[in-house]
Amino acid sequence: MFGENGLTFLIITVLIGLGVLQGFAQDNPIVIGYERFHSGEPSFEGGRLLFNELGCVNCHDQPTGLPVRNGPVLNGILQRNQLDWVRSFLKNPIEKKPGTVMPDMLLWDREIEAVLHFLGSLESEGTPIVFKFVNAERGMALYHEFGCVACHAPNEQFSLPEGRPEQKDFTYPSVALPKLKEKYDIHSLSDFLYNVHKYRPQGRMPQFLLDKEDGGDIAAYLLNHQDGDGHIYPRIPNFSPDPALAEIGRVVVESHNCAACHEISTIKETVPQNYQLPAEFRNLEQFPRHPAYSLSKSQLLSLETYFYAKKNHPTVNANLHIQALNCMACHERDGIGGPDAARQRYFTGNRDLGDCGRIPPPLTGVENKLKPSWLRSVLQGKLKVRPYIETQMPVYGPSVIGLFEMLAGNSVPSITHGLQSANVEVGRKLLGTQGGYGCITCHDWGKRKSMGISGLDLSIIPDRLHLDWLHQYLRNPSAYRDHTLMPSFWPDGAASNKEILGGDTESQISSIYAFALSGEGAPEGFPDKNTKDFEIVPTDKPVVQRAFFEGVGTHALLVGFPEGIHLAFDGKSGQPAALWKGAFFDAYRTWFSRFPEFEKPLGDEVIRWPETELDTSAKYKGYRLDEAGIPEFILTLNEAEVFERFSPQRDPRGRVGFQRRIRYTNENQLEDPRLNHPKDIIKYEEVCEDPLERTFFYQW
Repeated sequence: MFGENGLTFLIITVLIGLGVLQGFAQDNPIVIGYERFHSGEPSFEGGRLLFNELGCVNCHDQPTGLPVRNGPVLNGILQRNQLDWVRSFLKNPIEKKPGTVMPDMLLWDREIEAVLHFLGSLESEGTPIVFKFVNAERGMALYHEFGCVACHAPNEQFSLPEGRPEQKDFTYPSVALPKLKEKYDIHSLSDFLYNVHKYRPQGRMPQFLLDKEDGGDIAAYLLNHQDGDGHIYPRIPNFSPDPALAEIGRVVVESHNCAACHEISTIKETVPQNYQLPAEFRNLEQFPRHPAYSLSKSQLLSLETYFYAKKNHPTVNANLHIQALNCMACHERDGIGGPDAARQRYFTGNRDLGDCGRIPPPLTGVENKLKPSWLRSVLQGKLKVRPYIETQMPVYGPSVIGLFEMLAGNSVPSITHGLQSANVEVGRKLLGTQGGYGCITCHDWGKRKSMGISGLDLSIIPDRLHLDWLHQYLRNPSAYRDHTLMPSFWPDGAASNKEILGGDTESQISSIYAFALSGEGAPEGFPDKNTKDFEIVPTDKPVVQRAFFEGVGTHALLVGFPEGIHLAFDGKSGQPAALWKGAFFDAYRTWFSRFPEFEKPLGDEVIRWPETELDTSAKYKGYRLDEAGIPEFILTLNEAEVFERFSPQRDPRGRVGFQRRIRYTNENQLEDPRLNHPKDIIKYEEVCEDPLERTFFYQW
């Protein structure tokens, strides 16, 4: 609303308090990006984020560089929302919808009634009827699996394999939901969930890729409609507006500048006005009819910092843009963000892939990783390369355009590495299992499924990735993502396969890229189902195969050696689990069964480590291959790395056994809580010159 001097000023009701955590009342506006990353200390960037997300910038001409945030389209609002709910919301927004960023417009009751008649007079397409049959139980599952709980509170009754999270594990507030039964009927809520951008094109609620049936089921869950017949529930009654009151309401809406934040077909959007902020801007009595926000002390101080900063409002960075859209509810960037410990439990997917199979990837350096055309398609929700992750990548509509341009502008072109030394046929060999790195044991290739766990499709590498980024990533995958199952075949830049292209790392990686770019055929080694021979036989080098394994679990790493002795390593606990002799492994069910079973060693003389409680002080990070193709497992213990390696070795009589070598990086690790040995085995410890190294020999 415009004051006597033609300027719009902001009334701020100061509510001294902290941002609330899960399960507590939200008496101040909740901007998740602010609460998570800026509420600790008042800052210019925190104030900028609030100034944008609270809608201040929509009336005041002080551009933030952040995506516009608007409220819902008001045409048809009384066909979508219950009349009494809208009335109560206009009277006291923060009470009716805790955490809302809608300010109190301080309307009198008679003004509210006139506004309701105006809203009822606006043209509307009407609300479609929901599917006849709805399933609230399925809706609850979808709500928790698709990613809704990344922003909204989970249901305490929803069961999880690992148990419900504790209150202390929620480290930031959820976006509170109002009492939905008072606001919607099942038809309007279902339609809203299916068409979010139709009703809130520039809001912060993204559009999930739902079927109409999904929208109906989630709506049934949110409204607690247990009867499966969606047509038995009452619809929002029709409202007949009074033309005279509607005209008064139109004047109220125009005078309060509602079109600055809402799309209204009969009222044009106003242009933000220049303003000078008075020193006494927090004086309620001076501006009794202007928008009022109930801000926390932290929010107030951050806005003050932004208002009075002695700087020329520098260009916003991508991180603040990402925080405004709350991308960090699911993604980490530059070491911050991502779901907290409580919400992580609700992210599901392919358990074979560990956290990488259920939690969306980090956004650190994404502008240097993804090509602009691919990045644009991802942000528009057109591509899904990780179908094993249940949480959806939603669509953000026009709000994401500025982010794409910002990220694309920051990207670094591929100028360091080229394809001059690449060899397409060598790339085919390197990806395969016949003398190569065996990438297809874990990765799909086009329509061909991998021979083991189904990882990312490697055939689209050139469409997705910058060549420079691929070169850096393959040298050290664990530096780009914690707990990755991806090993390093070029540790510290040195190729573990010295026989191909003379072990030239640059040429090997470029050859892989060139082969994928050529689109000519598939890598060597995909099994022929007609032969029905799926035994893996290590010949010249060790073989690493992931599997569900009896006595180990779902994260087993099986290492077969040409010497005829083999190892099972638990990739979850980071501990060795079993040794055996003879034949290695039959991979038929691992490669082709939709529901893999827990497999057993194909050989005999199986020796197992004793079962112990999982020691959580050591964390498994991954493994890398040395020149002989032997994996070295990498763990962290006491905040430093530990390296563990098993290799065949013969005793003086020529009998083969395993040498187990553990390399620590500081003395605090020598009291290793996870160090134990198999039962029924001949064991002795070798003397090591390095005091940070321990070596054992196993014979059975």
